[in-house]
Amino acid sequence: MDTLTLVLAALATARLTRLITADRITEAPRNWIIRQLPRESLLSYLLVCAWCSSVYVGAGMGAAWWAWGDARWFAAGCAALAFSYATGWLSGREGGE
Repeated sequence: MDTLTLVLAALATARLTRLITADRITEAPRNWIIRQLPRESLLSYLLVCAWCSSVYVGAGMGAAWWAWGDARWFAAGCAALAFSYATGWLSGREGGE
C-alpha cells in the first residue's frame, strides 16, 4: 500500500461523491430514489449532500484501499476516477462547467 495509491483513492472518493450527489448522468436514478423516500428522509439528503456522502464513500474507499491497495486493478480504477476528477476540476476553472 503505497502513498500514491492512497492519494489516487482520495481523489477517487471525491469523484465518486460527485457522481452520487451532483452529476447529470446519475440525476434520473437519484431523483427516482428520492421520490420513493419519505419527504424528510436522511437517505434523500445523503443523495444530494456531497459533504455528508463523502464520509460514507470515503469509508468504503478506505476499506477498499486497505484490502486491495496493492492490487494493480485497484490502483488503475482509482487513477481513472482521479484523472476524471482532476479534468472536471480543471475544466471548471477554465469556465467550461
